[in-house]
Amino acid sequence: MAQISARRGATNLTVPLMLGAFVLLAGFMYWLSITAEPTAPPEIVEDEEPVVEEMMAGTLIEASALETGAGNYVGQTVRLDGLNVASPVGGKAFFVDLPRTPFLARLSDELIAAGEAVPPVQQSVNIVGSVVAMNDSIVSAWAEAGDITDNDRLMVEFATHFLEVLEMQAEGGAPEAAPAGGEEAAGAEGAGAGD
Repeated sequence: MAQISARRGATNLTVPLMLGAFVLLAGFMYWLSITAEPTAPPEIVEDEEPVVEEMMAGTLIEASALETGAGNYVGQTVRLDGLNVASPVGGKAFFVDLPRTPFLARLSDELIAAGEAVPPVQQSVNIVGSVVAMNDSIVSAWAEAGDITDNDRLMVEFATHFLEVLEMQAEGGAPEAAPAGGEEAAGAEGAGAGD
């Protein structure tokens, strides 16, 4: 029987010890609330993204849509993103790489007047422009104006449609531009400097 009375005494201490723990915890929380100093909220550091100018509105289409159905977009303003420049055609036009074949693009008179130039080969560009059906009178007008040479004319005549570029934006950094006249001009300058 001595064992039962020993257990009874242990149970009599449980309630006061539990209440003492709650009081001690409440006192600790009260002490923390009094002594704690407010902290400033953490600063939110956002990565600054380069400011990208918004391009004018145009129907965003896949580049492959011009290969298979450029005629469906004649007269419409379309937008194509991430096109690589394949080769220049005179001083106002260039071919862009599409999945299967190059497509002709020509800078509008407004862009040329604003000082825009044909981008360098392999430059990735976003273009907003109007799709135009190519015909012999357009090719002849470009040749008479001196916009294309006879060699360029042969390439341009194969185009059934072209994109009249109203707005153009380069993606990323521009590749190194070659000196005017290419390697021959650089070689000629080097030969002249040695004389």
